Amino acid sequence: MSKETLLILNGINGASGEYDLPPQRPQDLAKVARGLPLEAADKQDIQIRRAVDQQSIASFGSLRTTEHFGLVEGKDPKDLSQAGWGVIFPASLDARQMAALKEALKPLLEHRQTQAAAAKTHYYKECSGNLGYQAGQSKNDFLKLHGRGPGVADPEKLPYYLLVAGDPEQIPYSFQYQLDVQYAVGRVFFDSYEDYYRYAMSVVEAEKQVYQLKKKAAFFGAANPDDGATQLSAEYLIGPLAEYIKTEKPDWQVQVNQAEKAYKKDLDQLLRSKDAPAFLFTASHGMAFPNGDDRQLPHQGALLCQDWPGPKAHKGRIPEDFYFSGEDLSPDANLLGTLAFFFACYGAGTPRLDDFSRIAFKDKSEIAPRAFLSQLPTRMLAHPQGSALAVVGHVERAWGYSFVWDGVGEDLTTFKSTLTRLMDGFPIGSALEHFNSRYAELASDLTTELDETDEETQNVVKIAGMWTANHDARNYMVIGDPAVRMMAGEQASPSNERASITETLGRVPQVSSGAAVVLVEATVAAGTAAAGSTVASTAAASTIAAVDYGLGDTLASLRGGLQQLGNKLGDFLSKALDDATSLEVSTYVSDNISAVKYENGKFSGASLRAVTRVNIDGDTIVCVPEEDGEVDIDLWNIHLQMLQQAQTSRSELLKTAVSAVTGLTGLLKP
Repeated sequence: MSKETLLILNGINGASGEYDLPPQRPQDLAKVARGLPLEAADKQDIQIRRAVDQQSIASFGSLRTTEHFGLVEGKDPKDLSQAGWGVIFPASLDARQMAALKEALKPLLEHRQTQAAAAKTHYYKECSGNLGYQAGQSKNDFLKLHGRGPGVADPEKLPYYLLVAGDPEQIPYSFQYQLDVQYAVGRVFFDSYEDYYRYAMSVVEAEKQVYQLKKKAAFFGAANPDDGATQLSAEYLIGPLAEYIKTEKPDWQVQVNQAEKAYKKDLDQLLRSKDAPAFLFTASHGMAFPNGDDRQLPHQGALLCQDWPGPKAHKGRIPEDFYFSGEDLSPDANLLGTLAFFFACYGAGTPRLDDFSRIAFKDKSEIAPRAFLSQLPTRMLAHPQGSALAVVGHVERAWGYSFVWDGVGEDLTTFKSTLTRLMDGFPIGSALEHFNSRYAELASDLTTELDETDEETQNVVKIAGMWTANHDARNYMVIGDPAVRMMAGEQASPSNERASITETLGRVPQVSSGAAVVLVEATVAAGTAAAGSTVASTAAASTIAAVDYGLGDTLASLRGGLQQLGNKLGDFLSKALDDATSLEVSTYVSDNISAVKYENGKFSGASLRAVTRVNIDGDTIVCVPEEDGEVDIDLWNIHLQMLQQAQTSRSELLKTAVSAVTGLTGLLKP
């Protein structure tokens, strides 16, 4: 790289079709680096980490064989009873919100408590209330509350694995970045308690399964025409990493989707297949949208695929057909046990303010109305059929030149070490320590370089390279529990036996939006339980009745005569299918739960607030709740969640009917 080299940055603006940031000169990046000095406490942390890592490297010879900075020496990061596990909640949550969130995460919390507290009870810790994250609190102030300062993670004081459970507006990304220098940190945040529950159950179910996933890794990377960034990542990242795994892990099946095999339909097939990979790595542009664009919140960070013909052939707005977003994740996908790594701008999330633009262009305007997580990874972690266990992605922009070092060319040591550690069974938070070490090393060296030079004597090319690599390494983040690990092994089950958690999720907590109790009735077929009926208390969530189509009792009572069973089953299914041609969901509220009764298919003692009727042909009639002339958003969101579940139930009923008739027809053949 020379002073004349233009650095092509990842990220395409979906509104304009142009690069989210124009190609940058090294001298411009050097100015940005000078404008973003580290705080004194943060500088101390990285210097300590750098010193410990260097000592470990000197002792063991390489990063791949050493237990470097992170967990205190003598503790096994694979064993939660030695490393510990904790969760950090926002201190701003009130008692009702805290109780509801803990109830939704209860399966995971109980599972981790059993593992982490097996030897010492304080190796499991819930940081909430006064011990949770306080607004405006620095990482070091938080650690002081728990008797910790800079240095390696010691589970005697605070567990090594820490799950942040909160909105990045409540617990900012900057806190997570700095905490991650010492600890193995992940984050979850969902729009509904139901999604928290789905994720919690998926982790528990995946870790308790008696079989393992096939050892299959997939590498997906676009190489768009006339686009230096994706051609660079295809040549120097996707290809070499895939070859490395083929060589180092010959027992793994490696699938490579590059260029002409990296269209949107190809990624859909990868995620939809019953044989979805245990590990997925993607490299592409991430979609970016201006603040106020209606696509920013749902589509920011979506993966731009080979469908984009490049910056010369396509001008203007990027159509949704070119990229893969959370909305494109198929209902048929089953990602239970999958881990993913997205190399893409905003692949993990978006801050409210952009450091680069603030320094480079003196632009202090907000790039988003609020900090948020990207929808593709969060939907992967809350999929009804089975959730991915974790996704590693980037907050803000990913910098392509971070894996091509000046004067060296391809430099993938950090990526290779992380993937090796993952495939050797280390939890994902521990595997990502290699990125944290790289950040500490680069931040320390960059600080020294900036301290010892001024704008007249600085090597702008060197500083630009160091800053891009440093910024890139800092902003990788685990979305999900940092203690999850690769669920692949030697005794993999046939691909068509990949577990589904649909039945497990027949009972999903729902929580009221305010003081009133919310009741939701969804009628799918006559004679069945209310598919999705729920009563939620104001303090903690209750459960939804499991869907039962009445087939179990019928089959049990009529086993003696298959022909008689066939006749009765046919009558039952005929009526059920007639009823399934329409679906009606009604939502009621009441401030006196003891007075509520369910009689003749309706609630009494409660007020009807929302109704949706969906006919089999798609015709929909909706009555939306409003209060003081405004739509009651909280109530409407609960109503929509139950509508989605009822639609899923109807779909399952139809599948059950077809399956039952097909199977019975086979039995009745002479």
